[in-house]
Amino acid sequence: MQLNCRSCGRDIPAEDINVNLAIAKCSSCHSVFNFLDQLGTTAAMAAVRQRPAVEMPKAMQVEDWGAELVITRRWFTWAAIFLVFFCLFWDGFLVVWYTAAISSKQILMLVFPLIHVAVGVFLTYLTLSMFVNKTVIRVANGELSVRHGPLPWPGKRNLLTHEIQQLYVTEQMRRTKRGYSYTYHLNAKLAQGNVVKLLSNLETPDHGLFIEQKLEQHLKIEDEAVAGEVTR
Repeated sequence: MQLNCRSCGRDIPAEDINVNLAIAKCSSCHSVFNFLDQLGTTAAMAAVRQRPAVEMPKAMQVEDWGAELVITRRWFTWAAIFLVFFCLFWDGFLVVWYTAAISSKQILMLVFPLIHVAVGVFLTYLTLSMFVNKTVIRVANGELSVRHGPLPWPGKRNLLTHEIQQLYVTEQMRRTKRGYSYTYHLNAKLAQGNVVKLLSNLETPDHGLFIEQKLEQHLKIEDEAVAGEVTR
């Protein structure tokens, strides 16, 4: 079977076709397009279904009541243990510093480490959240909701399920002193064309891919390739 560019009609060579993403690039006009519509119905369905199933990560729990789906994800990772010791050192240093500053009655010593205090408060709160918080994704009564708690955390979402066209996971790379770090985000593409980030900064792609898989199954959304997504 030969694929043709949607824009200029030129034939697309095999090396410019990504079968896993069902995306092709035209070397003549440089357009990138999804080619599932050029396949027959049977072939298109096969392309959609070829992604392997993702096993449930240990940090997750799924409750499927038919009309209601609840996915719970625990925040705890081994990084929380490291953060405990780091916060003890950081906060302990600040306690010693302010004790000395108050004793010597030097105002400059009180003001100087305010940025460090803010960092310490944030890291301490983050560490506590990693031990006790959970993310709950609930689908019920035509609505998808995302909540984090019991400690308050930003990222609450409410979407009408009939507006969700596709779910997919993206990767974000950050440069660090030791090389690169990677985090993953679960996104929802809506009927209006805009994209809503449902979950951010996941440690592994499997967390996002599993939730994507369960939500698409429950909402009966046909899994389609999206440019830039993480593949299974």
